Amino acid sequence: MTKILDCTLRDGGHLNNWNFSDDCAKDTFETAKICNIDYFEIGYRGNDGGKFARCNSDELRKIITDKGNVKLTVMINVRDFSKDLFFENDFVDVVRVACHPNEIKYGIEICKFLQSLGYETILHLMDVAHISKEQFNDLKNYDKKSIIYFADSYGALIPKDITDHFDVLRGKGFKKIGFHAHNNKQLALINTITAVYAGGYMIDVTAYGMGRAAGNTPAELFMSEFELDPEPYIELIEKYYLDFYKQTPWGYSLENLKMGIKNGKLL
Repeated sequence: MTKILDCTLRDGGHLNNWNFSDDCAKDTFETAKICNIDYFEIGYRGNDGGKFARCNSDELRKIITDKGNVKLTVMINVRDFSKDLFFENDFVDVVRVACHPNEIKYGIEICKFLQSLGYETILHLMDVAHISKEQFNDLKNYDKKSIIYFADSYGALIPKDITDHFDVLRGKGFKKIGFHAHNNKQLALINTITAVYAGGYMIDVTAYGMGRAAGNTPAELFMSEFELDPEPYIELIEKYYLDFYKQTPWGYSLENLKMGIKNGKLL
């Protein structure tokens, strides 16, 4: 089975400046654990914003008292990276390094440094539709045994694009390939399902599809499609995320549709 990463707090934090309550964060993590989610991306490390933009290890220990079999993950943007943010024997298990097409070389060097400290790394390729052949060739320097992700940053891709990008990355020797969807054209779920059937190693979900702008693949919908129990996520949504949605809506809208159609060119 494809591994699942819950990035509700990390991507959803774009809507509330990563100011989740400790109870919300703990309950979201516990829901993921109950549902046998493999990775839980609790936020960023190194961003400006609330507690879950910084993800201080000592603070995380107070919230997550038992990780169980879940790998606790943070994201770092290449532009925010500093060596002093990371250390051996961290409470965090995995670091996802997010890079724009022109940052791939530096992203790979960051991953190598993090691996030397004992972290598992994910190289996260943002805006995959605009990566040139030369930039794809830079991936020759990334460990082929490590996880590599590609993101449909503006929700512009269709299912054929997903399989094509899997073929490109497989052609470069990668086997652990992940996919992160956005829902600008209401294709996040089907694109994520396509990634699974394309042999994806890992995919991303969020509670109620919470995330920047158009949002992401809803965990509860994805799980129901693969005969996994969505009820814990539905209960979590009723407890926290319906209120979040009322306060700061995300999802399909005319503005987000235009961005998806033009693949981010409106920015």
